[in-house]
Amino acid sequence: MSASQDEFKRPKPLLDRTITYGHILTAISFVIAGTAAFFGMKAELQNVDQRVAKIEATLQQLANVVVQTARQDERLNAIERRVDRLEQSSTHR
Repeated sequence: MSASQDEFKRPKPLLDRTITYGHILTAISFVIAGTAAFFGMKAELQNVDQRVAKIEATLQQLANVVVQTARQDERLNAIERRVDRLEQSSTHR
């Protein structure tokens, strides 16, 4: 039975503990890629911040326009009421 067990035993995988130039090059490539990704994202976030600031300024301008329009509507409504009162008072005379 020991002969059949020896046939099915698999050898343990050996780990090569040597460091080659390929390993060093791979590690350096990862560091460079990570650094490039970091600075690329940082630049992109600055662009997004600038875009958001421009959008906020535009929205503020639109809010001011809406407020002015509402004020003009109120003025027009007040003028219409005055004209209606004048028309009613002139018809009663």
